[in-house]
Amino acid sequence: GHTIVSAITNQAIQELGLKKNDSVIALVKATEAIIAKGDAGAMKVSARNKVSGRVTDIRKGPAMASVSVDAGELKLTTAITSVAVDELQLKQGDQVTTIFKATEVMLQKA
Repeated sequence: GHTIVSAITNQAIQELGLKKNDSVIALVKATEAIIAKGDAGAMKVSARNKVSGRVTDIRKGPAMASVSVDAGELKLTTAITSVAVDELQLKQGDQVTTIFKATEVMLQKA
């Protein structure tokens, strides 16, 4: 499975009433993630979260594109520029890694 890392404050832990092994929902704004083509699992980056999967859908607009990624039990949708989709030559079925910082992960108690 995938482990998602979130950097939250002690105050947030108290306010949510979080305890070890509690179930949570991790939320990341679609514009806060980047996509690397291919398997970037060995890539050295400061971001704590790297989720590899396959592109299942690309919806391009004039400026922005929505890219859906199937990473097994995780389904991710990332918003990147249409120019980035073209430069990466992204297409359905491509292996990609979605990368996002721990500080961009919000938690909700399940």
